[in-house]
Amino acid sequence: MYKPFLTGVLLLCSLLAHAESSVWRVSKGTDQLWIGGTVHLLPPAQYPLPAEFNAVYQQTDVLVLETDLSKMQDSSSAAMLQQYLLYPAGTTLSSKLTATTRQQLQALLQKHHLTLPQIEQFKPGMLVTQLTLLELQQQGFSSPGVDQHFLTLALQQNKTLKYLEAVEFQLKLLGDLGTGREDLFLQHALSDVEQSADLMDKTLRAWRAGDLTQVEQLVLAPVKVADAQTYQQMFVGRNQAWLPQIQALFGNKEQELVLVGLGHLAGSDGLLALLQQAGYQVEAAKAQSSPDKTTE
Repeated sequence: MYKPFLTGVLLLCSLLAHAESSVWRVSKGTDQLWIGGTVHLLPPAQYPLPAEFNAVYQQTDVLVLETDLSKMQDSSSAAMLQQYLLYPAGTTLSSKLTATTRQQLQALLQKHHLTLPQIEQFKPGMLVTQLTLLELQQQGFSSPGVDQHFLTLALQQNKTLKYLEAVEFQLKLLGDLGTGREDLFLQHALSDVEQSADLMDKTLRAWRAGDLTQVEQLVLAPVKVADAQTYQQMFVGRNQAWLPQIQALFGNKEQELVLVGLGHLAGSDGLLALLQQAGYQVEAAKAQSSPDKTTE
């Protein structure tokens, strides 16, 4: 029998909009794996993580992440960052913006004690990412996200690690966002940056509840309506590329936990829907409540 089911650890319930879990069991016959939705940056108050994450992680042999976050600080990644996320010499972001968008950008930069010359070489995806991080850090989002937390544990425990994307792919993807249509991209993205802390608070509540309907409304729907190209780049294309990789994890004796951003699990284009369409059974997992035990 492949990957024996976890017994005495998890209660399983059918996949519902309000599943009270952001970890799901995906199975076909007696073969299974687990998929968890992650948030990439957390406030300290979100620790400890929901119990089902730790319960499943302790039972798995292989941790599968979007990319190898440990390589983001490598010198090779620094070179790729410059290659993909910065404009070449002589090209500036502000030269591609209307006066209105430039004024909106300058106001947001001033809030974070930055000036336009400091970010002139940033491509729009890089700029929005950095500004969003600054906004969230200002609101106390200072702890590692779910994926980084479990990557650290897996490295300490010599657990097998696999990745759905190369670091270079993710950096190139970020560099492509909004490039060639900078003004339109930033018109929507800068407003989202200013509301990012409120959006993250709501998203965290949905994450803990496993409320994929709310996640779709908060995370996916606004992007889908305002910028269909970004929605395709960030979610649809990547989900479709990940699907066969996840399917390839079946058919062995190992137990895998796949961790991807929560937005990749929600909606009709999400991984859970794609897996169901491919004939897999999807069930939400909820850890049983039990007295704490002292670890020896």
